[in-house]
Amino acid sequence: MNDPGLEEPIQESYKAAEHQAKDNLPDGGKTDNVKENGLRAEFRREMKEDDEEEEVGYFQPKRWWFTSTAFPLIAGTFGPLANFFSICTQSQSWREYTADGSLIPDPKWVTAVTSISLAMSLLANFVLLANFGHLLRYSVAQPLTIGLWFISSILLIIPLGILRTQPGALDGAAFEHTQAYYYAIISSTIYIILPSLLIVNAMGAYVFHAYPPSFNALTVPQRTLMLQTIVYVCYLAVGAGVFSHVEGWNYLDGVYWADYTLLTIGLGSDFPPKTHMGRALLIPFAVGGITLLGIVIGSIRGLVLERGKIKVIRRTVEQERKRWIARMDEPDGAWKKSEWEVMRSIKRSAETTHKYSALGTSLFAYLLLWFLGAMVFWFSEAPQGWTYFEALYFCYTSLLTIGYGDFYPMSTAGRPFFVVWSLIAVPTVTILLSNVGDILLGWIRGGLMLGIGDTSVLPKRPSKSNSDRKAEEDAKPSDNGTQRADDDIEQMNTDVERLGQAVEHAEEERGQGGGLAARLGRQISRLAKDAAESPGFDYEWEDWQGWLELLGERTESQKQQDSRYSEEDVHSGEKRGEWTWLGDDGPLFSRVSESQWMLGKLCARLEEVLTEELGASRPGKGQ
Repeated sequence: MNDPGLEEPIQESYKAAEHQAKDNLPDGGKTDNVKENGLRAEFRREMKEDDEEEEVGYFQPKRWWFTSTAFPLIAGTFGPLANFFSICTQSQSWREYTADGSLIPDPKWVTAVTSISLAMSLLANFVLLANFGHLLRYSVAQPLTIGLWFISSILLIIPLGILRTQPGALDGAAFEHTQAYYYAIISSTIYIILPSLLIVNAMGAYVFHAYPPSFNALTVPQRTLMLQTIVYVCYLAVGAGVFSHVEGWNYLDGVYWADYTLLTIGLGSDFPPKTHMGRALLIPFAVGGITLLGIVIGSIRGLVLERGKIKVIRRTVEQERKRWIARMDEPDGAWKKSEWEVMRSIKRSAETTHKYSALGTSLFAYLLLWFLGAMVFWFSEAPQGWTYFEALYFCYTSLLTIGYGDFYPMSTAGRPFFVVWSLIAVPTVTILLSNVGDILLGWIRGGLMLGIGDTSVLPKRPSKSNSDRKAEEDAKPSDNGTQRADDDIEQMNTDVERLGQAVEHAEEERGQGGGLAARLGRQISRLAKDAAESPGFDYEWEDWQGWLELLGERTESQKQQDSRYSEEDVHSGEKRGEWTWLGDDGPLFSRVSESQWMLGKLCARLEEVLTEELGASRPGKGQ
């Protein structure tokens, strides 16, 4: 399917809901005789822990992030899918006669064993969700989930092995396995993988003590992904049941049809809707399903790119920090600018490394799914005479959701594999296309696709120097009382911007338009507009130098005598109470844009200046 572009709306909606919830919830702690408790307090605590986890994510070792966060996230996401495949094993018999395709009834003990396996897998998934929601303690829920899933797998493996070779019970008649049999193989495989991941997660907590024995590391958006997956799987299952009843298909063929329909592959195989009722129901079913799928893919892409970027930045910065410390052992009178240049280099290098690492990872996953998937279809569709090249061709058109329909799986093994393969492959391709788009966009912005420097074929927009920008700011009228109608301008007209303008105007009325408070207000107003208009803008050294002067930073010559930092000081971001460019609280690690970061510093500085001026204007009690 095409990239739905829902990542940013999802993240913005979550953040808006988060801020609204924080505003509506009462303050934590105790009031006179009332202590906040219940669901509201729990949700407040969850949001606070999410913010803390994002901070820790910069420094947590990569391997422990996978075991503490990625592994339980995978288990919670694929658990409902495995339960659905277990339900598919119950929908029909596992064997059928080759001659006429009539089903062979399964022994009663097989039905009983697979039913127990399904019940235990559902219970395991419920316990896991209770663990995520802190309804059950980790020490209790984790072993229960692991044990129940392993038992579910064993209970499926036993009848799988017995019914695979039992010709005597069929009086020597030739038979083959149905789709339900292969769904049982898929379910049992997932039931082995998921608890194995949870075992590794528990070892990191109890054996290596790398993180607390809990799922607190999972944020609200990550847990929301699990709920989205459950909703999508239920939607797929119900839709398959409705259309199989309307069109007269068996349920597993309905699952196969619903899968390639919602993924917009549209194979056009032997299961097109032929009834008026089916065609009418297809309209709302496809719209709802594609929307749900887009939400899930957007969440996966956002979480993968977000956490991957944090890890890449962390590794890059640590390497650059060591190089910077070694370089600072050499005399350098302009060490402050040198450190700023290192920060700028680190930021650009980390962004480039992240983009190409994400592209390489997603490309590798795409090629793996393409070639291995073709290998499986080559074997499963051997009765149709598929060559490996034809299997590659089919996988390629399916991965890109083209779906010509000239090739499609017809075997009882190929269709179940196509369902699980496509559910993984199509989102992977969407992420790959998103990463390719980011790279191409960067090339276009850098002029590499259209020419270098003055050879660009597009008309150029005249660039503005820093002096031109400052002149424009000074030339703007100071009166800001009129209501602005344009939505973008209204967005920039934030409370912080109005605060800066109010301070500037008040200082001008007092005859101190060139004073420190007025200059701080002017820069705060400018940065507030930049933060709303282009939050990712990178400022030049001249801008930072002017802001440092406003913050009371000393000159370069005064810094020469103590220009050397210890590695511990640099890592902690502290030097005699001051921040550093590469410190944990510096612009690089703040997780906000440069305009937002400096805006906070200038606002704090403005508060200090106004407090000093207020104290100076009141020498006595009577004044």
